[in-house]
Amino acid sequence: MNWGVLIFVLIYEIATIVGVGMIIARRNRNAAAQEGNFALAGKGLPTAQVGVTLALTMLGSAHIWGTTENAAGMGSIAVWFGIACTVMMVVITQITGPWVRKIGVNTIPDLFGRLYGKKARILIACVMGPLVFGCLCLETQCVAITFVVCTGWPYFVGAIVGGAFGILYVLLAGMKEVSWLNMINAVMMYAALIIALIAMFVCLPGNGWADVATNLDAMGNAWMLDIFGNKDLIIGFAIPTIFTCTMFQGVSQMGLQTCIAAKDVKSVKKSIWLAGPVNGLFCIIPALLGMAALALGYLEIGGNAMMMTPAMMLAVLPKWVVALICASFLGALLSTFAMTSLCPSTIFAYDLYGGLFKPKASEKEKVRVMRIMIVIVGIAAIILANFQPTVVTTINWIFTWAVPMFVCLVFGLCWKRNTKALVITCVLSWIANVVWITADLQGKLGMPNFHQVYLCLIITLVVGAITFAVMPGSKPGYFRLSKEERAATAEMKATHEA
Repeated sequence: MNWGVLIFVLIYEIATIVGVGMIIARRNRNAAAQEGNFALAGKGLPTAQVGVTLALTMLGSAHIWGTTENAAGMGSIAVWFGIACTVMMVVITQITGPWVRKIGVNTIPDLFGRLYGKKARILIACVMGPLVFGCLCLETQCVAITFVVCTGWPYFVGAIVGGAFGILYVLLAGMKEVSWLNMINAVMMYAALIIALIAMFVCLPGNGWADVATNLDAMGNAWMLDIFGNKDLIIGFAIPTIFTCTMFQGVSQMGLQTCIAAKDVKSVKKSIWLAGPVNGLFCIIPALLGMAALALGYLEIGGNAMMMTPAMMLAVLPKWVVALICASFLGALLSTFAMTSLCPSTIFAYDLYGGLFKPKASEKEKVRVMRIMIVIVGIAAIILANFQPTVVTTINWIFTWAVPMFVCLVFGLCWKRNTKALVITCVLSWIANVVWITADLQGKLGMPNFHQVYLCLIITLVVGAITFAVMPGSKPGYFRLSKEERAATAEMKATHEA
């Protein structure tokens, strides 16, 4: 048991999470009934908080232990997940984020409902909520691993303790609590990473990084030091990751809830100067740590690719450096845990409970429902985290589900709107995604580099273009309507739901 590491991490997390949460909760009492105050911070987040919250919301399991795990099999090219996230941030802050903030919706299913009708809103809510919950399970897995590093506890105990912190990260004061904690954790995170980078070069045994390069060469893996890896990894990992990250987070509640909570469109657009660098650069150091662990033989010591880097850190780095790394990693993971529990809870409260079961529900009722759902999905994620899939591979599969949603959002805003075309396009793409993976068609057809995102994108574009073009009853895209027509559409939607 690494008591010093554990005590430092617990003191840091308790002081920040409980302290910030209680202060903001007290300030929010007078605004408790304000529309969207808990889930959307009253739609008043300034640029700095938008940028940092966006960065840390998408900076979680895949960036940290997922990247160290990937480095065992693909080396430096693992940092392409960070490159993909930078592209994603550009799309969110310059395109889809300003769209949702300008239109004024509270959730992404609500946006689809405004474009395609109530049935589309329910369909997207029922699909998007579970997808974000899948991300939450992966975050819980990596939170548990971080506590294993700190303590040597059994994995499940780490999941329970980490899950409890993740729930508290958002439960007390919602989005405002998350945004302020993110500001604190962003500073801590990069300070710790800089120290970790220095310590890695100083504390690695033998000749340090020179031995890492020598050992990788001796293993026949010298190509791992090249950020472009090889052709197969570029086609099968790097490019698909750019597509999946951009399309999922560019249309998901997880990626856009922070933009919905922004003060205005300008705050969203300017946030790229924080969101892009803070998120995109993070993958570099975990990739280096992962390659070092592989080259120095910690794959066998850790037992698998996920645990090799924690094993190396405990054996090689000073305990105070491990404490800093764990506290910073945990802060980033808990931020994503908080948002991946808040987002499906927001969808449930606004789109299912408020939109379907009780349209006249008050804001106080919705907040109560959200808090209950945050606890429920958090506990469920703790239980399911014991099934440990490969993080980045699983996330890319989850993200592929959003390909038809992203394309249909663009169609509905800029070209045409047709509910039947939306349903046909999405369902066919989703079926293809499931069958391609579960039936292992990629292997059976001898197409190892043909990622499922290519298949789903082709199906979506072909089927979508045809169905939207020829199906009767299509309406002009939302942005092609006049201001008066948009206002009338919103009014008719509100009247119909009431």
